[in-house]
Amino acid sequence: MGNTEAHDFDPAKNGRNRELDLSRKVTYKQFQRHIKREYSEACMLELPWSVRDAVSLYERMDVSFNCLTEVPVELPLRLPHLEYINMSHNQLTSLPESFGLLIHLHTIIVNNNRLTSLPNSFMRLMKLKKLDVSHNALRSLPDDLGKMESLSKLNIQSNKLKTLPASLGVSPVLTVILAKDNPIKWPPSEVCKNGSDAVLDFLRDYSANHKVTDKPLPFRTNVFPRVRGNQSLYSAMEPPRSPLVQYMQAQTDTSNTPSRVKTPLLPPIDASADDAHVLRDKIVAIGDAIGIATENMDVDECRFYYDPVTLSYSDIIRDSHRVSWRPGDWTVDFDQLALVLESLICWAGVADELDFAKSLQEWSSNGFKDLGDRDGFYVCDVISQVVKDDNFLQDPHLVARQLLEASENAETNNDNGAVARCMILGVPQFHKLNEVAENAARICKATHADPRCVASSVMVAVVIALMLQGRHDLTDGSQLEAMISAARDVAISYLTDKAHQKELQRHTTCSDFNIVKEDDRTHEAMKPLAAGLAALRMNTDFRSSITQLVMQGADSNVNACVAGALLGCRVGYSLLPPVWVSGLREKQVAWLNSKTNLFLDMMGLP
Repeated sequence: MGNTEAHDFDPAKNGRNRELDLSRKVTYKQFQRHIKREYSEACMLELPWSVRDAVSLYERMDVSFNCLTEVPVELPLRLPHLEYINMSHNQLTSLPESFGLLIHLHTIIVNNNRLTSLPNSFMRLMKLKKLDVSHNALRSLPDDLGKMESLSKLNIQSNKLKTLPASLGVSPVLTVILAKDNPIKWPPSEVCKNGSDAVLDFLRDYSANHKVTDKPLPFRTNVFPRVRGNQSLYSAMEPPRSPLVQYMQAQTDTSNTPSRVKTPLLPPIDASADDAHVLRDKIVAIGDAIGIATENMDVDECRFYYDPVTLSYSDIIRDSHRVSWRPGDWTVDFDQLALVLESLICWAGVADELDFAKSLQEWSSNGFKDLGDRDGFYVCDVISQVVKDDNFLQDPHLVARQLLEASENAETNNDNGAVARCMILGVPQFHKLNEVAENAARICKATHADPRCVASSVMVAVVIALMLQGRHDLTDGSQLEAMISAARDVAISYLTDKAHQKELQRHTTCSDFNIVKEDDRTHEAMKPLAAGLAALRMNTDFRSSITQLVMQGADSNVNACVAGALLGCRVGYSLLPPVWVSGLREKQVAWLNSKTNLFLDMMGLP
């Protein structure tokens, strides 16, 4: 490619032309070759040193149709008077934070590059009126983008955006926003297709109804400490016919290759509509630990002990029930999910009820030795009975079935001790719903043979799997119901009793949390399922939903664990309430993160 030293320009002087034009003039044929990445020898690979080494008075700069891969950090110091900049049709993957020092900019044209994000320093560009970042690879926009004082025209077409910042709805100056050709979920894609006015009307209506203000938004991003053991193979960013994608597909279809051994859960290329980073963000968000605060309380007790506005781990009272846990500890429901996760890692992604039975028996007596536990934990009556049976390790399904038959219609079998642990089984093989369902049923039946418990366990796992597939816009009520209906169709096949089928139907149509307080003969396993689905339907933020559920008391621990998993999978780890993430116990978090990283390695995720 070209020799940048050939492009040498004197700094602009007072009274002289103040436009720096380093663009490459292209014919139609040259344009077609350029967008196919067949670059001309005349393309610059970097800016000339004469521009980078001296302060110039240029007010306009055009470097379009070159092959620049980075913007020098010192650029704002060398060209401090720039008002217009055109860097379109290059190979930029990022812009430096120093870009925010170009305080005179009123126009930025940086379309047709490879940008994946914009620097937060954009908020300093108070004179910026026009921003064109179309045809890039942006996954998100700065939360406060709509609070820029002068931004009136925004082109974000043809990126990888799933949502737009709600702050765009409070901008008094924004008049044009082009948002087509994104995998957009909010606003709904139908709105974005209807043009700029429709998008702005939607955002402004939302802002008015949800009290979005022009005040700066709090920083709410959590970063999962990813430690890679294997090279990530799965990526939605690659062109569908690229050599890497073809290689990945070969790995997926082959069972006896070194990479396949390292990544036994590597999903096929088309397994999810989500980018690999989004997929990872959803997976690591599955779980919850705040529910223990009100378990076994009634509503009045919840209101007496806790303020829903400030509810945190440090507020959890110490009584005869909660004294077994320290603030920030997760409880027995998530412990069992962790046991299943360990088994999946040990057996290369295979859900094995015999291995789980062995781990469950050991844990119920001694806890997790790696975490310093010395005693077992309180578990439900069903689990406490099956793990003591002499035949449990040889045939846990038989032992659970015999217990059910011996106590038919008895209260001892009406519990939900298996539902939460099966949520993790929605992750491996998430693209194969039948396999997800069978794995959840098998692990549930290791202790709970009641078909209502099995169906509930299957359904939460299938809902998780469907969310990971990313093919439903969960902000669209009709698409959310379509997803729930698809999961219910799978779960109901595990019920032969008509009364049980009606029970499942009733619990999977709930739109509020009232059902968790019902004192009836409904099987308890269906209540956390109902709570999780109601949380999805309510379409409120994570903290508000879980707090409202926890303040219902009753079996809040498992209810919040399931609802927290479903909502977490929906919003992703990065948008979980920071105070609830940082408040978890450090030793437990480090231990769980090591397991999660191994699991992500097995899936080939970044």
